Amino acid sequence: MKRIIRLFGMWGVALGAVWLAGARRRARERGAPLRDVMSHDLRGFVTHRFNPLVIRLGLAGGRRSPWAIVEHVGRTSGTTYRTPILPMVTGAHAFIPLTYGMDVHWVKNVKAAGHCRIQLHETILELDEPAIIGASENPFVPPSLRGAMDRSGRKYLRLHVLERVPGTFVRRGPERAVEPAVGPAEIHLPALNMLHPAEQPSPEAVTA
Repeated sequence: MKRIIRLFGMWGVALGAVWLAGARRRARERGAPLRDVMSHDLRGFVTHRFNPLVIRLGLAGGRRSPWAIVEHVGRTSGTTYRTPILPMVTGAHAFIPLTYGMDVHWVKNVKAAGHCRIQLHETILELDEPAIIGASENPFVPPSLRGAMDRSGRKYLRLHVLERVPGTFVRRGPERAVEPAVGPAEIHLPALNMLHPAEQPSPEAVTA
């Protein structure tokens, strides 16, 4: 896992330099602020490249992975999706940074349903009571930084932890990426199940 993360870091530095040069060129051509061009490019990269890769390589939700997976249901389609996130969890609550704002699909889905599930370190967390909060209400943010982060507009999704169950999400059937309007990629899962690690099928059985 550590080797894979290091490789991601090395490739990220190289690709980042190329991307920044291209963003500057496009900003000049369009007469647009560099920040807007970079934000648009970054959102597209995360949506269509990075998040699907994190999911497919199994880098989210593992015992040592910094990423978790939030499972949520489309508020109009009823389809189940997974999105990689970086939550901070206490005994009673989980706090998820809203890097791309409050209008991304997965946040809207969780708020509409009133509940969701997260796979974190091979544990399933059942969550409810979603609420958008500022940095001053997040105990993980140092008190010395809360005022500045509130003024910058930093927001978090706070969720109440109902239950913790050892296990992981198990995929049945092929997965495919779907394109949200904005925000991280969401993965279509035709059917989901939750098994204790001892009951999980072998990789050959899952991919068969």
